[in-house]
Amino acid sequence: MRTEKMKPNPYLHPGFIKSDKNETLVWVNPAFMTRQISDIASRRNGFKLKITSNKLINKHNAPDEDEKKILDFFEKNVDTPYYWKIDNNLFRFMGALKVEPECMSCHKKQGYKVGDVRGGISVSFDAAAEFRRLNEIHKDKNQTILFLILAAIGTIVTLILYQSMRHKDESKISNLNNTLEDKVKELDSLNQNLHSRVKEELKKQRENEDMLIQQSKQAALGEMIGNIAHQWRQPIGAVSAIMMNIKWTAISHGVDKNFIDERMQEANTQLLYMSQTIDDFRNFFKPDKEKSLFSPAIEIDRAYQILKASLDDRNIKFLQFASQEFELYGYANEFSQVVLNLISNAKDILISRDIANPIIEIHLYMDYDANLCCSIKDNAGGVEKEYLDKIFEPYFTTKKREGTGIGLYIAKEIVEKHMEGSLIVKNSAVGANFIIILPLKGASDEKV
Repeated sequence: MRTEKMKPNPYLHPGFIKSDKNETLVWVNPAFMTRQISDIASRRNGFKLKITSNKLINKHNAPDEDEKKILDFFEKNVDTPYYWKIDNNLFRFMGALKVEPECMSCHKKQGYKVGDVRGGISVSFDAAAEFRRLNEIHKDKNQTILFLILAAIGTIVTLILYQSMRHKDESKISNLNNTLEDKVKELDSLNQNLHSRVKEELKKQRENEDMLIQQSKQAALGEMIGNIAHQWRQPIGAVSAIMMNIKWTAISHGVDKNFIDERMQEANTQLLYMSQTIDDFRNFFKPDKEKSLFSPAIEIDRAYQILKASLDDRNIKFLQFASQEFELYGYANEFSQVVLNLISNAKDILISRDIANPIIEIHLYMDYDANLCCSIKDNAGGVEKEYLDKIFEPYFTTKKREGTGIGLYIAKEIVEKHMEGSLIVKNSAVGANFIIILPLKGASDEKV
């Protein structure tokens, strides 16, 4: 507790603290405590006890000439724990104090490193004077001198042990605290990773479910069209028979045969077109079970025929170019579905932007890596730059209420996962350019 005799060490920060009872408690370090003991011991003439160093914080702890020599000896012989000698009846002892990790908070600014000798505990007294004094009091002077020496050494050892134990306890607490912090960080990292993985798995599951729903819709549509085709076959045949009956009846009543033949030919052409259209729809949505060789140009034309009426209705010109004849090995219907999706997207953007003289072009060519490229271009102005990196993401759409945002995603999934190719988008000078890139190699290997 702070008193007139016990004042704070001006070289310690803080020099004192307040207790729970608002008492002022003086902060004590080993050097300060040793000096207090030394003040008591110095009441006996010739007895000195102190902590000293070559690098001082408190000038009152400065070494004398002999102490400085011993400190220099310790710095050159760091493994020597202590030094003592008797010179002209003066007994001198010094124990080395080394820098430990816990000492760095106070002594780092002096340039010390862990393991350096930062000072020593010095004890000195006049052995002859003590001998004479004790000889007057005690009969056994040798035991008394030995007792004093042992008492002095015991005091030093006690101080050293106290300091060492305190440092060890602080070190253990610090290590346990660091270990606990590391475990908390590790647990937090694991929790974040788990959260990210769950989120990613849920996203993948949703995407897979949407693909299955889309495929189920297409399968159901194909089945429905098949049923419609079955129901239409008989009425179309009946209409054809009725028309034939009308033809011969009209001729028998004197109607011009050439006129009737021309009208019958026109009607049969329309009936044939209806029948062929039903077959086209049914075959288009029929799922492929096995891979086969197919012509991409023919499959592009199949997709075009499905959309021809809506393209013609909007006066959208459709052009197809091929540098040569190509063959692919894979699922023909899936390729057609991707092309249909891309043509349909181009048609929608041309209509929404009200483009004058709208055009959709498809080019088939081989790139430098011997891949087949199917380029589908429009002249609608292109994709906004901020959307180029997002356009194939699921649920991304620029059609607002009209779009689901799943069409281009499914197209990319089919090309990459079912055809081992890639689907990319670029902007040309006049519009968007979607390119399907497919490998031409590997067909013969899979058929063997």
